[in-house]
Amino acid sequence: PPVRTARSALDEQALAACDVLVVKTPTSRYAPEEVEVVRQFVEKGGGLLLVGEHTNVFNTGVYLNDLAARFGFGFRDDCLFDIDTPFDQLHTRPVLAHPIIQAVPALDFAVSCSIDPGRSLGRAVILSTGLRSLPADYHASNFYPQVEDRADARYGAFVQLWATRFGAGRVAAFTDSTIFSNFSTFEPGKPELMLGMLEWLNHR
Repeated sequence: PPVRTARSALDEQALAACDVLVVKTPTSRYAPEEVEVVRQFVEKGGGLLLVGEHTNVFNTGVYLNDLAARFGFGFRDDCLFDIDTPFDQLHTRPVLAHPIIQAVPALDFAVSCSIDPGRSLGRAVILSTGLRSLPADYHASNFYPQVEDRADARYGAFVQLWATRFGAGRVAAFTDSTIFSNFSTFEPGKPELMLGMLEWLNHR
């Protein structure tokens, strides 16, 4: 089926011919009625892909969390960096890989936020270790924090791609929208990741 852009409010008619709904860094809030329509869409067997970005920049995390909360998880307003190479985080496929990433040999992140799995029953498709989580810097226009040792930093393992089931449908949440920008999306691993997410979401 073709890819279409929804230019009006989300309702049952708008999603009637939709298999997978992709919501990438929304810059305005969905109405409660739209959030409920999306919840019902997934419950009846639809796929939902939520794509966020670091630090809740431009309130994208808030708007995504209106949707994500209905499925029990959320996007954090942090910024993740590799401890040793802050601006170079390479993810390599684990031995026991989730179906989404079985065709993704390796993937360079362009700095992401993290997922709080909350009370959702799902699986961490990408769980990266050796990371530093810094909170948003609201004095900067893009909320991007300075990379430095801070008392409020957190260290360890963080979820960067979360997958869960809801009713007859599926939800995936990814945390780095930048790698799907025009200048980056055809780099190795990135087309395979997008296709893997859409393929998994389009099944029951």
